[in-house]
Amino acid sequence: MQKRGKNAQGKQRWLCTNCKQSRSLGHETQAHSRVLDRFVAWLLGKQSQEELGISARTWRAQTAWCWQVVPKFTLSGEVYSILLLDGIRVGNLVCLIARTPQYVVAWCWVSYEASTTWDKLLSQLPAPAVVVCDGQKGILLSIPRNWPGTCIQRCHFHVWQNVRVKLTLFPQTEAGKHLLLLTKVLLKGLHTAEEAELWKAKLEAWEKLYGDFIREKTINPNPKPGQRKWRYTHERLRSAYRQLNKLLKDDQLFTYLDDSLLRQANQPIPRTTNYVEGGINSQLRTKLKLHRGMSEEHQRRLVEWYLYSRTEKPKPPRNCR
Repeated sequence: MQKRGKNAQGKQRWLCTNCKQSRSLGHETQAHSRVLDRFVAWLLGKQSQEELGISARTWRAQTAWCWQVVPKFTLSGEVYSILLLDGIRVGNLVCLIARTPQYVVAWCWVSYEASTTWDKLLSQLPAPAVVVCDGQKGILLSIPRNWPGTCIQRCHFHVWQNVRVKLTLFPQTEAGKHLLLLTKVLLKGLHTAEEAELWKAKLEAWEKLYGDFIREKTINPNPKPGQRKWRYTHERLRSAYRQLNKLLKDDQLFTYLDDSLLRQANQPIPRTTNYVEGGINSQLRTKLKLHRGMSEEHQRRLVEWYLYSRTEKPKPPRNCR
């Protein structure tokens, strides 16, 4: 609101720049607005209640009503060329987050991550050209259902984590060592389509060299009911290779190097979800730790205010009432 003269009683008149209506705010309304602004600044800051200059009990009494103010994002209808998707668990609920490389677009609270719960978020947004995600099953099922023409870029860091868990950092076989080195090259980053083609050729060469090795089988002498009488001798190594090979076949490993998508996006396509994991989730965990002891409802309010502050054009807290 903007100052627009004074009324007959000499009180300041305010004009809303959106609806063009004017009104005079009493001292109580203005005081509440200042309290809300200070409350959000404390919530997103590092100060404890004892460091605010007033007693903690007085602070809690003054700001008790502020927890009921819920910030909400506004969907502009803009078609985003790139969206990054991820979720963070807070108490018994999960906050699903959609953001561009620059700012947060939307979020919603769900009980768990599944394709049906991701539908709630994705159905609100126009289909982007590219989605960057960590490969969670619910996301992978929901994207084709809601955005059938959208390409997927799998997070290279999560790919590395999955392969590392299966192979460990110190594989005992030559095949495992070579596959781990190949995945490390992927983690460090390939910058051109030619480098990506060379990497694919190396993975194919690995399969030709160790294909018979990963297909070796071991007889299970005492199979349980429903189990096969044999198993693959190197199951974890075979699983790591099949994961990389499937990502190549699904065109989800080097989407960020696609020239047509780069021209459409008019900006680099991220190859990891670090914009969400590092830029949002890690910051939220730090703030929740600084304000540890809050109820789950208050924790959710902190998450909502933080996400709102990272939207494209956040209004001051007093204008979110």
